[in-house]
Amino acid sequence: MAKLSIIIPVYNMNRQLNQCLLTIRRSVRLPYEVIIVDDGSSDNERVAVSVAGDDVRVLRSEEHHGFSHAVNMGIRASVGEVVLFLHADVLLAQHTAEDMLDVLISDPRTGAVCAVAPRTYEWEQYLPETDYHSLDAFEAVAEDVRARAGNKRFPMIIAELFALMVRRDVLERAGLLDEEYSVPALASYDYTIRMTRAGDGIAAIPSIYVHHNDSIHAQEMEEYDLLRQRERSLFYSKQGLSLDYSFYVRLDILPMADLTREGVRVLEIGCACGATLREIGARNPTALLYGVELNERAAAIAAPFAKILSMNVENLDPAEIPERFDYIIMGDVIEHLLDPWTAVRNMRELLVPGGSIIASIPNVAHITNLYNMLSGSWTYEDMGLLDRTHLRFFTKSEIVKMFEEADLVIDDIRPRSVTLGDSWEAFREEILSLHMIDVNPEDLDAYQWYVRARRA
Repeated sequence: MAKLSIIIPVYNMNRQLNQCLLTIRRSVRLPYEVIIVDDGSSDNERVAVSVAGDDVRVLRSEEHHGFSHAVNMGIRASVGEVVLFLHADVLLAQHTAEDMLDVLISDPRTGAVCAVAPRTYEWEQYLPETDYHSLDAFEAVAEDVRARAGNKRFPMIIAELFALMVRRDVLERAGLLDEEYSVPALASYDYTIRMTRAGDGIAAIPSIYVHHNDSIHAQEMEEYDLLRQRERSLFYSKQGLSLDYSFYVRLDILPMADLTREGVRVLEIGCACGATLREIGARNPTALLYGVELNERAAAIAAPFAKILSMNVENLDPAEIPERFDYIIMGDVIEHLLDPWTAVRNMRELLVPGGSIIASIPNVAHITNLYNMLSGSWTYEDMGLLDRTHLRFFTKSEIVKMFEEADLVIDDIRPRSVTLGDSWEAFREEILSLHMIDVNPEDLDAYQWYVRARRA
């Protein structure tokens, strides 16, 4: 049995594929098989690869069926104990495959690992600042990233298949890709969420850098964007989960808490699929993680990694909840509650002495809201300060009052601002120059308030 099966779906990318294959032959020192699936390419792009004495096979489809169909052909044909999914426009560096395998076998809880690439913007801080224009230069840059990024691993709920390595047992539990999807990213999300739901961890490794050309022609972008929007809707209808919300890690909130303590107990209200809790667990494996989530599908994805509690934060008897917590995270939750004042008092009772609520709350006094209101507009939107699901609105002073009236001590309150164009500066100065009212500049500038409120 081959140790590693490399599956590459291809459609009209023969040149890019051969560059990819060149880097595989230059860099992969494990026993491998390469399964190239030509998904009905046109005659002038039909896959043609050189013979080099290694195990490279080309499977052909006479018609173009789409990304998912091509990947499934490769899965069915593969025999390796480990599978590496690659896009045809990806280049590997010298240690890519071995480093991915090392991570994969080092922790049995990790079932899949993914590399980072130029377009995975969430890992921007780890990506190279140096441009490169040759394969040798790319490999030098990849080696520099490998040295600088260290041994960091980031838990993922969903991942793309442009460079994803998966254990065979995890692959078998996940099955085949859903062929209703043709956009690679959406097909990948639908596929990898099954891994997460089954309790198989996925980790992004910022030290493993690959080059990804992301080959979509400019003239195809408009059509591709429409297809991507349709398939985002398809994902929501199938999974009941929002790609804009359900998988978001609240990295902005975490600096408000000391999460390094042994056995720290953390409850997140509105934990969605548990992305923030997983991040906490990755930073501190001794942390005891709990979540509350009304969306049953999201809760099921969080459940393998956190204890999901059944709780109505606005109407509960704290005596019926046996657990007590060092931190309760309420990230953009309070404004969605009918009675947030009661909810905060209830959460206080679930804190250990010295425990804290960590909250983020939109600032209704932000300059953009003020401008719209003075213009006679208060228009609700799908997201933002006037999200149509917001039931309550707060300024800084009202936030302070709410926590203090719940007998909590505010240890830290800090603003988050957003960048606005120069055209807003004149309006800002006009408001600050008013003589009949003293306007605090931070009330205009804060888009959101972060709060840490402690039970004394």
